[in-house]
Amino acid sequence: MLRFAPATGISGSTARLSPGRLDSYLEGPEHMLPIVKSHLDALVEDLRVLEILVTGPLGLYSDIKMLRESMPLPGVGDLDRNALRERRTAVATATQDAAGLALASVDSAIGALDTLAMLGESAGSPLSAEWVQRARRVLGRATDKVAGDAREATAKRLSGVYVIVDPEVTAGRSTTDVAAAALAGGASTIQLRDKRSGMGAVLERAEELMEACGTHGAPLIVNDHAEVAVLSGATGLHVGQTDLPISAARRLVPADRLIGRSTTNLDQALRAQAEGVDYIAIGPVFATDTMGKGGKSPVGTETVRAVKDRVRSPVVAIGGIDAANCPEVFAAGADAVCVASAVTLADDPGTACRAIVEASERTG
Repeated sequence: MLRFAPATGISGSTARLSPGRLDSYLEGPEHMLPIVKSHLDALVEDLRVLEILVTGPLGLYSDIKMLRESMPLPGVGDLDRNALRERRTAVATATQDAAGLALASVDSAIGALDTLAMLGESAGSPLSAEWVQRARRVLGRATDKVAGDAREATAKRLSGVYVIVDPEVTAGRSTTDVAAAALAGGASTIQLRDKRSGMGAVLERAEELMEACGTHGAPLIVNDHAEVAVLSGATGLHVGQTDLPISAARRLVPADRLIGRSTTNLDQALRAQAEGVDYIAIGPVFATDTMGKGGKSPVGTETVRAVKDRVRSPVVAIGGIDAANCPEVFAAGADAVCVASAVTLADDPGTACRAIVEASERTG
């Protein structure tokens, strides 16, 4: 755990300034490029916002606070009680997306550090290389904490009926129309799976689906194509056993986006959890010919139960699930059932989805 000794001097904060640079700083802002001053001011404010939003664990909160206090600048001391209360209230009322604001503040702080590094010491920045190195480590930990909490909260929304739309499995209808009908029928999540179209077409479909999902407040997951997940702003990425490793996928998608993994047995599910996935898909639960699963042996609800008993992540059961058999899948512990043809090939996808939703609601 990083710890910073409070600096002393100007308002308790001029440590690590060499005598010559301290004299220049005290003489006035003309010795500092305006761009340096603006980025230093922004950096202080970003750290103050993070102190408001990242209150746990206590060690991380303390490190952010001490990082701000140790900046060799005037005016970085603690706010008085009234000013701090006003700041907290203003931040709370300004946005409902606290995690998003925290991540934006981290990005802003890192951007300020990057700009100051490009300008070099001659531009007048008083920040030492040691302070910057420590700041980057603390900001990295803040990203991990905030993004992890955000993903956990989003993953909890993967419940009920999760529908995969694939242009090859829509009976000639558009993926957007089928998805919109499924959402109207109660689908909680949509996944876009498109293995054959060019990237431009896949991205266009994803952007259309983002709009449809946004109307219903539903997550959109993109299968396989990390670049499409990023460019479309999708909620997450789903990868199979032969797709990108989780560690590589995590470097590509934003830190607060979900990554799910397909598995066919308990060992694969445990490995996926160890790799840091946000949810685990297990199947095929029942026999199915959809989406290349015709040659795979069904794993049964007993495997769903075994996986659910051993993993912390939400479990999404997939394969051959419909209104008739979904109750036993939920009874085995699945957090969500993933369906495709039972909805996307139905004459009325909305009605078909509603039937599965209603059957799931009768479980237990």
